[in-house]
Amino acid sequence: MKKERLAAAIFITVVFFAISITLVAQIISTRTHTLNDLNTNISNLSHTLDTYSEGIIRQSEMLIKNISDITEIYGMGADQKNNLKRILSEQDQLLIQLNNIVIYDARGDKVISLRDGNSVNSNGADRSFFIYHRNNPSRNVFIGPPVVSRTNGQWVLTVSRRLEDKEGVFNGVAVLTLNIANFLQTYGKLDTGKEGTIALTSGTGTLLIRYPFDAKFIGRELSDSPLFTVYLKKSSAGIATSVSRFDKIERIYSFQKNKRYGLVTTVAVSMDEAMASWRRQAEILAIVILFLMGCVVFSSFFIIKEVRRRIRISKEISEAKASLASENAELQVIATEDALTGLANRRKFDEALVAEVAKGASNKQQIALLLIDVDYFKKYNDNYGHIAGDGCLQAVAENLKKTISETPYLAARYGGEEFVVILPETDADSAKHIASKIGRNIKLENIPHQQSPLGVVSVSIGVAAGSAASLTGNEAMLIELADEALYEAKSSGRDRVVISQREIT
Repeated sequence: MKKERLAAAIFITVVFFAISITLVAQIISTRTHTLNDLNTNISNLSHTLDTYSEGIIRQSEMLIKNISDITEIYGMGADQKNNLKRILSEQDQLLIQLNNIVIYDARGDKVISLRDGNSVNSNGADRSFFIYHRNNPSRNVFIGPPVVSRTNGQWVLTVSRRLEDKEGVFNGVAVLTLNIANFLQTYGKLDTGKEGTIALTSGTGTLLIRYPFDAKFIGRELSDSPLFTVYLKKSSAGIATSVSRFDKIERIYSFQKNKRYGLVTTVAVSMDEAMASWRRQAEILAIVILFLMGCVVFSSFFIIKEVRRRIRISKEISEAKASLASENAELQVIATEDALTGLANRRKFDEALVAEVAKGASNKQQIALLLIDVDYFKKYNDNYGHIAGDGCLQAVAENLKKTISETPYLAARYGGEEFVVILPETDADSAKHIASKIGRNIKLENIPHQQSPLGVVSVSIGVAAGSAASLTGNEAMLIELADEALYEAKSSGRDRVVISQREIT
């Protein structure tokens, strides 16, 4: 009887710790998965909003450059005001965020504007954009801090350019103002939770826009925040966690610095809100498991004489737990990284291709695609075995990552022994050069391959390129053309690069 009681005590202790460890492991795993999903979602949002902001500023830049060039050519005399007014009115529908376009002379007096407000102060010499251009000879556009429009009293962003006379002397400023309300309306359509925020900051750390909007925060200097003093010095994009200096709420946020204008887009969600569902799940799981533990302890006192039966039940429970853990693993959401190679997976590639085609189309740029196949890979597997085959794919993927490490290109595992690389802003000739470099570097790895005529692992590469605008809505065509080129490369002897000759229309 004493032995049976001791066995029962040991059994209860083991079960207690086993369930506790399972509980902790499950809670940690669920938390990690929740954070990974959250990081992916807010990263995608910050990237999308960065593209959105860049598109608006780029349109504004082209518009204000056009207006300033016309003003410098025809002058600002009284006989030209009607012509300038007509030209300004023609720009009104080009940009929905447009608030006003104003031309100031060298003294800061307003010469002409798209919209005339009720303000009695028509001099802009005190505005930061005017002071900047008066003191700075650069002809580049200047994105100024947010100000209250004297036309309608609304908060606006300024995009301005210096005007000069024929001798290159300062002759005034042409300024375009963008309604911050339009940005806020777009931000408001995105779900970041009740305590989430979206912000647009200048490259020097001035807060330009913040959603939810609060006028007392607009124009605040954030250059001393960790975002600018730590994170942006390491990378132009990433994920971080901090407590807001505005409302003292801890948030996890994604940041993205625009390469063209230096603007920093941040998307932040409250840590409490983001982890609320995980906490509820963890609490329910803990209650269920604690209940089960109680049942086990309670039942053990009634089956103390049936040690063998309890051992069998314990085994069945362990098997059930192992089965449950296996099923839970299968239900995990597919990550964006290929488990074998560390490259982006097919799902990430599909999303990135659509995004890059859309970005290239909006900027009227070329886009190219490389489809890469490891030569004689089936023979490699047959000769060396599947474990060695996996190692071969890992080595090829690592070499591919090193080759494009200093570029914005995305490499992904397309399937089996096939890899794919998206090359935005790249034409066919440049893509062929990159493909040749990839093929050459992989051969230099000198991975033995007895079944290959070269004696080492090599790759065949199909290249397709064309106008991104022609591929919008039909991104699969780029893959199809690259696949045809790859087939030709393999058919003509492998270890080569072939460019698709079909025109993308």
